[in-house]
Amino acid sequence: MTAHSTQNERKYAWIYLFNLGFYVLPLVIFPYPLWEIAVLVVALIVFVGLYLYCFNLQPEQMLLPILAMYFIAVATTPLNPGSVALFSYVGFFVGFAYRWPIALASVIGLVATLAVFQFGVGTRWDLFFHYGAVIVITVAIFGRVERLRQRHAEAERKSQEEIERLATRVERERIARDLHDILGHTLSSIVLKSDLAQAQLAKQQYKEAKQQLAELSEVARDSLSQVRQSVSGYKHGGLTLELTRLTQRLKDAGFETRITGQPPVMNTERETAVVLALTELVTNIIRHSKGQLCKIHFNESADTYQINIEDNGSCEQLKIGNGLQGVKLRMQTLGGTANFSAQSGCEVSLMFPKAIEGQR
Repeated sequence: MTAHSTQNERKYAWIYLFNLGFYVLPLVIFPYPLWEIAVLVVALIVFVGLYLYCFNLQPEQMLLPILAMYFIAVATTPLNPGSVALFSYVGFFVGFAYRWPIALASVIGLVATLAVFQFGVGTRWDLFFHYGAVIVITVAIFGRVERLRQRHAEAERKSQEEIERLATRVERERIARDLHDILGHTLSSIVLKSDLAQAQLAKQQYKEAKQQLAELSEVARDSLSQVRQSVSGYKHGGLTLELTRLTQRLKDAGFETRITGQPPVMNTERETAVVLALTELVTNIIRHSKGQLCKIHFNESADTYQINIEDNGSCEQLKIGNGLQGVKLRMQTLGGTANFSAQSGCEVSLMFPKAIEGQR
């Protein structure tokens, strides 16, 4: 097979060796001299080694192993007509590795080899050519079909990756565009009102300056809400998938991760808020914690979800910066709370109702 074969396909390479029963059966049924049995067993071992080696090569690298398997099949045929099994594997790799013209010519060559032994050199089995030709042609076709299947699977995989890449790019461009539109207007308003307030304070127009500051605060709140709405539209793979990704990030940073409990099932908007909150908390652990263990526990009561995130790093004083403040705000949008503790490591408890009042 090719280097793109999956681990399962490589694991099942041994299973495909069942066809060697044709080769082994004559050794059991007929009275062979000990030296012939030894020669045939050694040839079989070498053949299986070449088969497994060829199974993991790229098609363009298979020529020499295929030729070696062919010569072993030819060399063992005068002693054991069960070598038709060896010819069938050669047929499979020929059908798998080469385009139709070369594969067809090679299969014809294999069938001709069988005919030479049957009608020329002679074999110990009268039906050697008849069974051998059918098996070689059938397995060669199977090899060709397998090659086409792998090509199709590879094309689908690349197509899916391209779709995901383009979708991610489009989503990032959407967020960038939305943030540009929101923040461009908002920051201009903030600068304007700040300058006005500063000028009015210089003139001791405190009432007017207070009004400008109040309006500035309102503009900032509206902007924050719009930014949240824009980011909340970000497409993620769901809470379960994102937990897997976060676990991998923690592992890459040297943390063992233990997830217990059942992640809640929510609508997309609420799930997005939870995913973003967990992402921020995991990012903080990776950046600031000096521990080696992160625990994430999900719990729920009749009307409340609770998520606890803790690490075993040393944390003498917990400073709530923009990131943790953002986590608190996300929980508030869900009608919940975020509590932080630094008694033993850092622990964050997220609690929010299963449904916000008015949405029941």
